[in-house]
Amino acid sequence: MKVYIDDNEYSASEGETIIQVADRNNIHIPRFCYHKHLSVVASCRMCLVEIDKAKQAQPACSTLVYEDMHVNTKSQKTKDAQKSTMEFLLINHPLDCPICDQAGECELQDVSLQHGESKSNYLQFKRVVVDEEISPLISTEMTRCIHCSRCVRFGEEVAHEKELGLLHRGENMEIRSAIINGVNSELSGNMIDLCPVGALNNKPYSYKARTWDLKQHIGISPHDCIGSNIFYHTYNNKIVRAIPRDNPDINQTWIADRDRFGFEGIYSDDRCKRIMKRVNGILEDFDEDMLIDEINNSIRDHIKNNSNEDVGCFISGQTSSEEMFLIKKLFKNYEIENLDHRTNEIEFEYDHNFPIMPYLGCNLNELSDYDNIFLFGVNIKSEYPVLSIRFNEAVKSGTKIYSFHFSPYQEVFPLEKSYCISPKEIINKLKTGINGVDRKQKNLLIVGPSISYLPYQTLFHSAIGEFSKEIKGNVGYLTDYCNSTSGWLLGNVPNREIGGMNSNKKGLNVTQMLKNKLGMLIFYNLEPEHDFANSSEVIKALQTSNCNIFFTSYLTPIIEKYADYIIPITTFAETSGSYINIEGKLQSFNEIVKPDKGILEGWRVLSELCKLNNYDINNITEVRNKIREILTNTKFDSSAMTIGDTKSIAEDLSFSKYTLRHIYSTDQIVRRSQPLNLTKQSKNKKILISTDLMDYTDNSKSLPINENGKRYKINDFEVNKSLPPRSVIYSSCFNNKFVEGKSSDIKIDK
Repeated sequence: MKVYIDDNEYSASEGETIIQVADRNNIHIPRFCYHKHLSVVASCRMCLVEIDKAKQAQPACSTLVYEDMHVNTKSQKTKDAQKSTMEFLLINHPLDCPICDQAGECELQDVSLQHGESKSNYLQFKRVVVDEEISPLISTEMTRCIHCSRCVRFGEEVAHEKELGLLHRGENMEIRSAIINGVNSELSGNMIDLCPVGALNNKPYSYKARTWDLKQHIGISPHDCIGSNIFYHTYNNKIVRAIPRDNPDINQTWIADRDRFGFEGIYSDDRCKRIMKRVNGILEDFDEDMLIDEINNSIRDHIKNNSNEDVGCFISGQTSSEEMFLIKKLFKNYEIENLDHRTNEIEFEYDHNFPIMPYLGCNLNELSDYDNIFLFGVNIKSEYPVLSIRFNEAVKSGTKIYSFHFSPYQEVFPLEKSYCISPKEIINKLKTGINGVDRKQKNLLIVGPSISYLPYQTLFHSAIGEFSKEIKGNVGYLTDYCNSTSGWLLGNVPNREIGGMNSNKKGLNVTQMLKNKLGMLIFYNLEPEHDFANSSEVIKALQTSNCNIFFTSYLTPIIEKYADYIIPITTFAETSGSYINIEGKLQSFNEIVKPDKGILEGWRVLSELCKLNNYDINNITEVRNKIREILTNTKFDSSAMTIGDTKSIAEDLSFSKYTLRHIYSTDQIVRRSQPLNLTKQSKNKKILISTDLMDYTDNSKSLPINENGKRYKINDFEVNKSLPPRSVIYSSCFNNKFVEGKSSDIKIDK
């Protein structure tokens, strides 16, 4: 249909509103309560416009267009209506613009400049609203609030956690936390962006800089495999703020709190800024000019005196694609095959049957196309908050979601069925089938990272594969690090070449490297204390190794104790690179801030080492283009793995210990973020035990554990009735200590 706005003709679709047509054609209509991803309430009345057949000005956000409609956004009638609204909104708004963090980005301020009056007809005292402490991430100045209700609607409609609500009526109306615990959603920071007036502010950023002093940089989230698009704002060569960057195909207009506040960890006190070498048992500063030759000669000498099979390399799944490519090239020239990025795993029988790289099975915006989605070992709300928005949309479109997990949790989107059962019971359930699900429907099975932590994950892959064939469903994966996809595609696993194809040359996986007492160990962007399935095994390997080389951004006690070489490398913010997300999209980023003196760009160090080993690379763009070419020629596989016969879980399952993958302990940077460490999620460090284990406790105070021959007691625990029998659940918070593996079979000593 044809619509006329300011005497210009535009096309419109049935069911569209005036403001939607105007926005699409870059016609500005002021608004406060309207947001394209939220429901329409038409409460602020700022978008009033003149319509040809209406006696009074009408709200553009809620008025549907019709054929030959004539709208005037610049008429005197429109201006008078908007001025009246503006005056009304400013009755109680404080005149504190000079100290407001929203200054320079304030929608109220901008609109007031255009439509405000120099004086008001209302002379009564302005009301004052007492602020409440709602979150360690959000500060409040609720006297500024104009009751647009964006924050309330976001909680109800997008985050699906009703944490803020409207209290009282009329001019006494207030927006308050709906529950005593305040705002704890993993997406809560988006309320800051939605607030048009500075009532909700970024607490860690408060009073650090003025908006006009900031420099904006394009970035990609380094904290999960979704690859949310972000703008980073810097001041005096320091990141002070992160906000979402619109990308309808990935994160829309939202980011998780982990993406918004995680960068704070870059400025931790334990940042590594010195090149060091151990001399006579003591770490001493080492000359940067001699570093490349020193590292190369150390590796070459060790291979010469021992063998290339005596060297092992562990890489973080958070490492950029360019660095992973160069690592593979470098170690190929050293003829070293012991290379692996799957440090959180302990069982690898599935290796040769795994696809070229992990893939979700579809694009993010295609989730709504499926009739049924099955989740295995993943808590979307906690682990992938931005993805929970997509699942909410899918449920609204009719998709049924089934969840299989080992620990109790509650998703923010409705589940058709939630199974909190033991691993053995999950496998049995898949064998018997699920009522109402058949091959005629469009089905998607998503395997989460918790499955890979199990000591018998191949059996799970096999059971999931058989079930997928039965219902003719696609199989997809969610990875634990932001760039694990590149780890597979670029050969950072044993027995794989660049491009993901199987290699004829045999290498050792993570578990084998740790148990084989190798003479030289190389760690890239990893911390032994936190980034491995079994920290005690790593420490044993470090103790028996002759030479330990660490490329790291942070110093930890274990690194300082066992490292022979320490090379300080940049974080994502201090260099250029790329990540491949779980859709298979390569997303690049550039340097945001300059690294401190003494910190080296990882890819440059690797490229210099490559030059000494017959692989010449000129710049990072050249590497990126090679990766892009590989990705272009890669066929994404969403079919089930064909594994064949596998070992089975014993009928009488032993007691099991599982570790929940905590949202704020996923990587080196985010677990050092002070704002995130203050949240409710980070404070939840209790151990959960199933009800039946109370029979084994010592007067309900301690539970005696026997784990691979090591005995210890659990003292600080809670009994959870929802847990499957014989289960102990840990949380992988930063300060938690593990005796053995993160997930393992245990015995209970009476």
